[in-house]
Amino acid sequence: MTGIRNEELLELTHHSITEYRLPSTGEVVPLLQVAPSKTDSERLLLVSPELADVLSTIVCRLRGRSRAIPLVASYDVHERVWNPPMPLLFQRAIGTEHRAFTPTALRKLLINALAATGLTDAGGEPLVFSPHDFRRIFVTDAIMNGLPPHIAQVLCGHKSLDTTMG
Repeated sequence: MTGIRNEELLELTHHSITEYRLPSTGEVVPLLQVAPSKTDSERLLLVSPELADVLSTIVCRLRGRSRAIPLVASYDVHERVWNPPMPLLFQRAIGTEHRAFTPTALRKLLINALAATGLTDAGGEPLVFSPHDFRRIFVTDAIMNGLPPHIAQVLCGHKSLDTTMG
């Protein structure tokens, strides 16, 4: 629903969910703050009502009875460093410990979810997607439904319009 990169998704924290009050109407609009990754530029994405519902469910589940989101350390595979403990949105309890989802865990969850659907490709083989495929689907769908390519470029955090159009 956002076209964010796998790495960006796994680095989302409770603090990534923010809001903006429209000066003209006073209406509050939810935003998702995406931390700098590949292009070293931060961006803010408008949160749809559907995504707001999903994010709210994630936050409620993480808070549980304690009402606080557990702080977990995560390993940045690209920078090869451990990040300090943060209230990551994509974490899970393993026994009594909370751990951040890893790129490998995310891929395995996707593979297992697709396998459970029983969906197959044109050749009858089990359907396979990578997390990055959803980024491609997002931007293709957005452009095919009228979003100007230069806006899609900004949403995806691409430096070049050629990358977006590819």
